[in-house]
Amino acid sequence: MIAALFFGPIVAVQLTEFLRRRQDRQTRRVHIFRTLMATRLSNLATQHVESLNLVELEFRTSSSQDKKVVDCWKMYLSHLNNAQNYLPREGWEQRRGELLVDLLYEMGLAIGYSFEKSSIKTGAYSPQGYLNVSMETAESRKLWLEILRGNRGLPMTPFQPPPPAPTQGPPLA
Repeated sequence: MIAALFFGPIVAVQLTEFLRRRQDRQTRRVHIFRTLMATRLSNLATQHVESLNLVELEFRTSSSQDKKVVDCWKMYLSHLNNAQNYLPREGWEQRRGELLVDLLYEMGLAIGYSFEKSSIKTGAYSPQGYLNVSMETAESRKLWLEILRGNRGLPMTPFQPPPPAPTQGPPLA
């Protein structure tokens, strides 16, 4: 009876702390998954890159499901780091998309979400305007870099002042 009075509160505190840490871990894992899902069509987004870099940290347990997540992450990361060796570019991008879908699928299973791979692949929306702005920004940066490096001249058009305005009547004295 005395032992129960003494150890009961200690066990309760330890159990509460264990459950809190487990919930915090699950919250972090869900956040990573949600961020990667939200940015799956914007792989250059800062949030996408940050979340990718946290996968190994948050899915490092020895469970078989977490091991699958880390294995998919390593395959995806390896592919991302070898972009310059992969031709044609369209094939690299297609493979990148497949590897990301595999990673998201396994992450979903590990945290208790069930998505079909086809839903992960086609279930995102990205307006054409985002793509247009991205392409225009890339083109503009490329042109400015060519000018700054001296590989291209800055196009100039001589300034033509407007003709003088016609006068109305005789000048005032």
